[in-house]
Amino acid sequence: MNALSCRRAALAGVALSAVLSVAACTASAPAESSGTSGGSTSDGGQALPVEQLCGDRPLKIAHVAGFGANSWRKITQAELTDELSACPNVTLEYTQADNDLQKYITAINSYTAQGFDAIVTYDDFGSQALSALKNAHDSGVVVVPYIADPGGEVGVDYDGYVQYNFDVEGDAMAKWLGGQVQPGSKMLFSGGLPGGSPSTVALWDGINETSKELGDPFTPLTNEPQPSSWDAAYEQRAMAGALTKYPEIDALASDYGVASKGGLRAFINAGRPIPPLATSATDNELGCMWLQYHQANPDFQLLTLDGTTTVVRIAARKALAALNGQPDNEAENFELPTFVDTLGGKLPTCREDLPPDADLSSALSPEQLSAVFQ
Repeated sequence: MNALSCRRAALAGVALSAVLSVAACTASAPAESSGTSGGSTSDGGQALPVEQLCGDRPLKIAHVAGFGANSWRKITQAELTDELSACPNVTLEYTQADNDLQKYITAINSYTAQGFDAIVTYDDFGSQALSALKNAHDSGVVVVPYIADPGGEVGVDYDGYVQYNFDVEGDAMAKWLGGQVQPGSKMLFSGGLPGGSPSTVALWDGINETSKELGDPFTPLTNEPQPSSWDAAYEQRAMAGALTKYPEIDALASDYGVASKGGLRAFINAGRPIPPLATSATDNELGCMWLQYHQANPDFQLLTLDGTTTVVRIAARKALAALNGQPDNEAENFELPTFVDTLGGKLPTCREDLPPDADLSSALSPEQLSAVFQ
């Protein structure tokens, strides 16, 4: 009996033996240790390729994002489509809520009412939407959030979860920046939607925690992340205001390198030297900008931790494992690999044959990346 059938049987109030079978066929909780697809986990099992998780019965999976208006979200949807293309029995639908909480909740409720088998979701609203996810889970839908923490608990409120290892990510960024600045330096962190985003806050906390452990080589200029709306034009306006307000900005950090391009343009327009930038989720154009402006801005070093769009593939495999009663040997925390480290000799490239928005760390082929932006 697969996980979905097991839970629906239990919900129907069948005998205790059937209830016990639910526990027996539910996918195991994600491992606490960090890792990537294909690696062993603390459960002792090997992560299974998607082809072994598809099953053979028809499945309907919904991909629901709280926000979708940037290139990262488009690439992520393409990654999910590519991952599930190995399963001819799976139908995938996608919707995004334009940063509207009620629209997001309505989408979750709608796919639940339509009888979808699973929902893979980026919950941009955190615990505000947890009740909708739990209602779907309790109705028998397999629910797997990714990256943004919705609160709640795996196995109670939803079936699986995968995120970046924000502690490791923040630690790497803080140590890299801390090695380049003088004591008393000022750091500006940009990221997330106005009002705060769970993934942004998690990275912010990780950076500041390591900075304190290092003896505060830098201090943040703000008490919370400066919103970027994950949009380059928005961040350019916000950074222009910050440059007017702060005479010294010695280091930059962000959770979305695509938006950071706008911040860099604000420095260039203001005639201010560009400081070192530690970021993640980058694109082709950011590498081009470093190659163009580094010589005139020798302090403009670049660290990028990437592979961010591939995390949705792990979420998809977790959903399939739960649907088909297969073991979930995927880790919950995904460590982003270093893609660019100009101090360490890993220089960026500039691919003129690919769109500026292309994420060169994506698992998609160059042809697939080009197709995303057509």
